[in-house]
Amino acid sequence: MNDDDLLFIEDDITNVEEALSLHLSPWKVLIVDDDKEVHAVTKLVLSNFEWDDTPLLFLSAYSAYEAEQLFLEHDDIAVALIDVVMETDDAGLRLIRTIRDELNNKATRIVLRTGQPGQAPERKIIREYDISDYKNKTELSGIKLDTLMCSALRSYQNIISLNKNTKGLELVIESSSALFDAITYETLIDETINYLSKLVEQCSHTPSYALSSLGIYCNPTVFHLIESRGDFAHLTELNDFDKLSDSASLLITQSITEQRHIYTSNAFVMNMQSSSNSCIIFYFEGFLPLSSQDIALLELFATNTKTSFDNEELRHELEEGQREIVYLLGEAIERKSKETGNHIRRVAEISRILALELGYTIAESEKIKSASPLHDLGKIGIPDNILHKPGALDAQEWKIMQSHVEIGYELVRYSSQDILKYAALISYQHHEKWDGTGYPNGLKGEEIDLVGRIASLADVFDALAHDRCYKKAWPIEEVLQFIDDQEGLHFDPQVVAAFRKHKGQIIAVNERYKDIY
Repeated sequence: MNDDDLLFIEDDITNVEEALSLHLSPWKVLIVDDDKEVHAVTKLVLSNFEWDDTPLLFLSAYSAYEAEQLFLEHDDIAVALIDVVMETDDAGLRLIRTIRDELNNKATRIVLRTGQPGQAPERKIIREYDISDYKNKTELSGIKLDTLMCSALRSYQNIISLNKNTKGLELVIESSSALFDAITYETLIDETINYLSKLVEQCSHTPSYALSSLGIYCNPTVFHLIESRGDFAHLTELNDFDKLSDSASLLITQSITEQRHIYTSNAFVMNMQSSSNSCIIFYFEGFLPLSSQDIALLELFATNTKTSFDNEELRHELEEGQREIVYLLGEAIERKSKETGNHIRRVAEISRILALELGYTIAESEKIKSASPLHDLGKIGIPDNILHKPGALDAQEWKIMQSHVEIGYELVRYSSQDILKYAALISYQHHEKWDGTGYPNGLKGEEIDLVGRIASLADVFDALAHDRCYKKAWPIEEVLQFIDDQEGLHFDPQVVAAFRKHKGQIIAVNERYKDIY
């Protein structure tokens, strides 16, 4: 990433390093000493001290125990000035061990102060304890204390920045795995918002609890852009675009037009441009200014996430291609049977409705819908004189007609594709009956896969409700009565219950895809 890859809007902060120095909360300095005069003198000497235009906030503890309690209450103490000798001769040293080892606080800069240098030799202490400095109280005049605070706060800033970047990288790595494993487009969107929200909060230069107290918030908004060509974009396809502020609309429009991410002092647009000339827009606002390191993390996240979106788009294209082939093959079979292509559309849609009601996920229900047009795939192997016979079939002809379920099953049974796996089950079992009187294997009850039971009801309903070469369509009332009468016989009772629940929706499908002769 170079500077040309980043765009900042006029009137916003253009120097992100300046933005990094905007620390809205005072620097917390803890004074730990059993001598009240030491507290008073330290506060007096540092009363006008500022670092990065931000003052100090003093916390006072008069024993190691009080100091430990303050560390439990405040996880953002920048500097601790700790006396060695308090309630015991080594109380300060024990406190340092507690801070570093038990509280696992590695960020606070600790300066050990003593009025009895011989009690804790400097050479030994500075090597054995994780401290920034060790001073005799008499050394800490105004200038020396000022210098000490500058050094300690600079060090604290660097540690916080390093920790923040480390956690940011960990989030990016974690998100890469989660986004790669997203099984649906909707899940991918949700996970992206989830991790992007965490990353923005991590990049903010104030701890999350302070964000709330300051009234600062992150407000993620996702938009779906259907099409974008050069300087022209169909902004009407963006969800709730007209409800955005003028500044937000400007940023999003600019991002789409220039096909890039946009960053300002308190908002950014992440533009997931796809290879098919469409994009997903993620808009965030209301956070503290981002540094160049923050933006680098967001850019890394965007690069990894775009790969996930590209993979999802490719997967979607492959599935759509597979669905289209299945529909075309289904229509070819229906034409051979002298039935209309709308039969397979109706059966497909009814199967999807029932599958959703019976516990299949949206993705699984869509695959069942895509597979159902192949329920009569095996009819491709049935002679025309039997397939088109207007009257009743004799015993031998009926045996040949029944073989279409096995023919269809054999054609797709070895496929590794989910849609064709469902198609194999549907083709093989959609003429089985709940009471065991169906064919080809006389399966009974739950021996029949649920997807086969769903396809059975969907196919029979549609066959009865429409003309066939051997019969006229039944009135819809008689079809519905037949479904009721065959509950527990031909049809699985739970599938019939799902059918009843969505009867209006299913009849609407019947009307939407009428046969055209």
